[in-house]
Amino acid sequence: MVLLLLLLMAPAQAQRFVVVAFHDVADTREQLTADAVTSSTLVTFFDWLRAERWTPVSLDDIAAAREGRRPLPERAILITFDDGYRSTYTRVFPLLLAYRYPAVFALVGDWMAVPEGGTVMYGDQPRLRSDFITWAEAREMQASGLVEFASHSYGLHSTVLGNPQGNLLPAAAAWAYDAATGRYEDDAALRRRVEQDLRRSAAQLRRELGRAPRALVWPFGRYSGPALEAAQAAGFRFTLTLDPEPADARRPLTIGRFYPSQAPDLAALANNLRFREESPPALRLLCLDPGVVAAAGDMAAQDAKLGEMIEAIRRLGPNLVALDSHARAADGGLGPAWYPSRLTPHGADILGRLVWQIRTRGGADAYVRVPLDAVAATLGEARIPDLVADALRHAMADGLMLEGAGGLAAAVPGPPLDPAAWVVRQRRAAPVTLDARGATALAAMRRAEALRPGLRLMVTSEATPQAGTWPAPLADLVLRAQVPLGDSGWAAPVARSRLLMDLAPAARPVAALRAVQATGVTGLAYCADGAAALADAARRGPAFSSAAYPLRP
Repeated sequence: MVLLLLLLMAPAQAQRFVVVAFHDVADTREQLTADAVTSSTLVTFFDWLRAERWTPVSLDDIAAAREGRRPLPERAILITFDDGYRSTYTRVFPLLLAYRYPAVFALVGDWMAVPEGGTVMYGDQPRLRSDFITWAEAREMQASGLVEFASHSYGLHSTVLGNPQGNLLPAAAAWAYDAATGRYEDDAALRRRVEQDLRRSAAQLRRELGRAPRALVWPFGRYSGPALEAAQAAGFRFTLTLDPEPADARRPLTIGRFYPSQAPDLAALANNLRFREESPPALRLLCLDPGVVAAAGDMAAQDAKLGEMIEAIRRLGPNLVALDSHARAADGGLGPAWYPSRLTPHGADILGRLVWQIRTRGGADAYVRVPLDAVAATLGEARIPDLVADALRHAMADGLMLEGAGGLAAAVPGPPLDPAAWVVRQRRAAPVTLDARGATALAAMRRAEALRPGLRLMVTSEATPQAGTWPAPLADLVLRAQVPLGDSGWAAPVARSRLLMDLAPAARPVAALRAVQATGVTGLAYCADGAAALADAARRGPAFSSAAYPLRP
């Protein structure tokens, strides 16, 4: 495999910056909510920024760097506050004036439209209108020259019906399901819905503040490809997410941010601005067949079975769960899809439901697993990207797992590469030469990423890469069968941090797991043995669980 992208250098430092996404500020710890920090923590953080020679920057500074007019300082940070809490006026704004720090405040249109004395619905929680700033306060802060207001949408800080089972999903990230017709939005309908909302927000901000917003802060940090197209059509030049990664002035539509929550102290704030985990969690993967839930019967029975599955997942302790997109046919082709596929017959529409429940109740990142050989045998090689895109529209997954990805899983000669998700994503976007299957698999992943920005990629590989090579440089994670690694491309610890070893069925599964760990492998998976592992979760969980590693009871 020839990878022109390996010549890609790290982003120029003059274009890089970090962003912090604060929300509310309270005076005492007793007043803290999940997304708040105390005033003293914020003052300490501002003092630390000054002492450590960080430079808070504005959107003007970022635009100047992007246009080549003025580089960003070496330690540039954009400070943002979401939701328009009144504390941004009573506590934050005085600090900005004292420190002369610029900041971006994001306002939700329909909350700001609630009259004085009214009630704002913050999700499903009622809040007093007085908990949020007024337009007069916003105008005063804007007049200081330190505060720029961004759109947090008009009405997208809410949910839409996401599937027949009733899950409510982030409005800008989900293709809405219509229970009356039994149909989902298509890309065009999603784009229209989001664009209408964003234009309404922009018009409101222009009317109240005298200028249209140029930045959009995605509600919940989640959005879809069609929603991003809608934001561009509505005139937004910057969009901000909650992806925990550094930002780059050259990519103003994918500005990641660190989201402080659970009352972090200064050490946590400072450490997270590095966007590197000092002790990454041990990877634990479980592969599951949605057919187990589909076979339970009607929707009530399926829901009961899913509840049992979630409890077993919590006992076993994986932090990654891969769900099959389709049933597996006996002849090696595809069986029915677990979503309303336009390309193959489909069974129960449960993939989206399972993905969301595993993410929100099971405590694991959810991947959609697609067997490319089976897709090619059933539909032909050229339809692989179409099928993958179709599946990801119906599943708000964290990642895509491709089996049989050809050269996309191959190793390349050279030293270890940076495994950070945002760096891997840049490598995937760069020009590359692959074999036919690898090129098709990469095209499928790019289609999926265009629909689900921030999606991660896992590939399967049976090959043992030679020493001095870097396995699968375009993938975030690699799953392989349980075989000795020896002196291979997996020898470097940074390489093994991306590796998941599929534990083979064994008469004594806990002892077999310990034996694999003794070889230095830290990433473990139950894919070939997934159903048995889930049924045996109570016994295997203490040894397998990511929560228990590296300490064991």
